[in-house]
Amino acid sequence: MGTLKQAEVYRLVVVSPVYDDAAAAQQLLQDLQRVFAGSDVQPRVLFVDDGSPVPLTYQLHAEADNTLPVEILRLRRNVGHQRAIALGTAYVHENFVCDGMLVMDADGEDRAEDAVSLVARCREQDNDRIIFAERTRRSESPLFQLFYRSYQLLHWLLTGVRVRVGNFSVVPALHLPALVTLPALWNHYAAAVFQARLPRDLVPTRRGARYSGNSKMNFVSLVIHGLQALSVFIEVVAVRLLIAMFVFAGLCAALVLAASVAKLHLGLAIGLFVLALSLALGCFCLTLGFLNQRNNLDFIPVRDYKFFVEGLYTLSTSDERTHVCGWRA
Repeated sequence: MGTLKQAEVYRLVVVSPVYDDAAAAQQLLQDLQRVFAGSDVQPRVLFVDDGSPVPLTYQLHAEADNTLPVEILRLRRNVGHQRAIALGTAYVHENFVCDGMLVMDADGEDRAEDAVSLVARCREQDNDRIIFAERTRRSESPLFQLFYRSYQLLHWLLTGVRVRVGNFSVVPALHLPALVTLPALWNHYAAAVFQARLPRDLVPTRRGARYSGNSKMNFVSLVIHGLQALSVFIEVVAVRLLIAMFVFAGLCAALVLAASVAKLHLGLAIGLFVLALSLALGCFCLTLGFLNQRNNLDFIPVRDYKFFVEGLYTLSTSDERTHVCGWRA
């Protein structure tokens, strides 16, 4: 790992997952080259090729005027957007010397201009906080926004954490060692940062326009993505449900008592009480099971990422690809 001190130039590694979208990756390179030109930020781009049917290294080419070092981390198979970020993060921690890591999508919705603002805020904070982009305006359909607001409310009720950010962020090198030891990183990058209580800050941004085409995320994929975020907080969710069920059981018990005093029919009240008590006991057992999982260490990014990596390819202006089989800085 690199030094934690800020050098004369700010060495930035840009990690961007790509699946079968070389045109967008090509455009992102041009935009990054443009926005960081003339600054003291020294970007280095790492595209994580998430098992594209045609490897990204065969589709991407370096422009003659491109000065950005570009590498492609080819995965053995498609693992999904969040897991590609986890593998790219672990690779950066193990092999690159940098001052910070920028995580951004390659489709254009994470704007290169906002990347400059994120890096600037990170440096203003003495490279001590993870800086997330906070969306101030969404451009989706009213139906999507209705579902999204409902999900935000559900997420807050179950976890106590408000959904305000995506993946677009800058991680100081100082926090990479902690990040790559989080099993939750395998499921959801932003949720893992929040669960680990790593110091963070927000920068308001607006969503950019896609470079081309439509999102590959359908409704089912979006639901899975949302559930992945909730799964990171599964222990908190289980405990909150447990408390809610015991409160419900207490209210039902009070209803039984009130019906008994008033000499009313007790059948419905007793039935509700038995149901609530059963649900409470079920939640109790479920919570114990989830808490027991703390004793198990499943996927640890820094330990296990190599199993998924086919190799590293360096993009050169001579249109030659260098396949690096080993692990290097």
